[in-house]
Amino acid sequence: MKNEKTILLNMKKLFNTIYKGERSQSFRDIFKEVYGNDYLEGLNDENFISMTDLQKIAKNLNIGPGETFIDVGCGRGAPGMWIARELGANYLGFDLSEKAVEKASKRVMEFGLENNAKFQAGDICATDFPDNYFHGAISIDILGFVIDKRAAVKEVARILRKGALFVVTCWEDEQSPLMKDFRLLLREAGFVIKLFEEIPDWERRQREVYQKFLESKKDLIKDMGREAAFVPIMEAKKYLPLLKYLKHVLAVGKKP
Repeated sequence: MKNEKTILLNMKKLFNTIYKGERSQSFRDIFKEVYGNDYLEGLNDENFISMTDLQKIAKNLNIGPGETFIDVGCGRGAPGMWIARELGANYLGFDLSEKAVEKASKRVMEFGLENNAKFQAGDICATDFPDNYFHGAISIDILGFVIDKRAAVKEVARILRKGALFVVTCWEDEQSPLMKDFRLLLREAGFVIKLFEEIPDWERRQREVYQKFLESKKDLIKDMGREAAFVPIMEAKKYLPLLKYLKHVLAVGKKP
């Protein structure tokens, strides 16, 4: 337990470092070059999804105006707020990092969600939300970084209403017994799988982004500062040789 708390604090410190500054133009230009017309213009600060993927997430969330969904690991919040605006829904951005929540809160007016968006920092494995509270949930590219993934998915199931959908993008890892098949975690938490698919062209895009991170190391450090640029550069070094073991997937689970 003590070790888990230490890891959680270290994770919070890392993500606060990531979100303390802003992504630089050189960082965004890399994604724009790789994703082309499918780039999340003005929305992508830290994930590997496209506009096509985001539209699919919104479509599969299946909630209506006035209903509320939670964004698990919201980061700076732009993709989730885009979905809320498109659906006329209420939005709760939830993230471990206080800095992420702070940054996301400052973008509410940009999406016209002054009365429809709230943010909260905390551990998704143990929230203070009531049972059966939200009409839906999304999580974009973050569950792989959660320490106790099983507890996180079960907590999402607890706070969702009956019939609500949980739309997730994450990476399966054939070297990890727990993440080899993400459907097992969803089913264990009580979800019924409604959709499960590999995200098209994900590996080429992610590989090219990582390669460009390393090629543009000096520009990233100059634009973002050494501390902030260190994170994507080290991520690229770590995961480039591991991509062959991964699969970027989109999953939709329904709470029965």
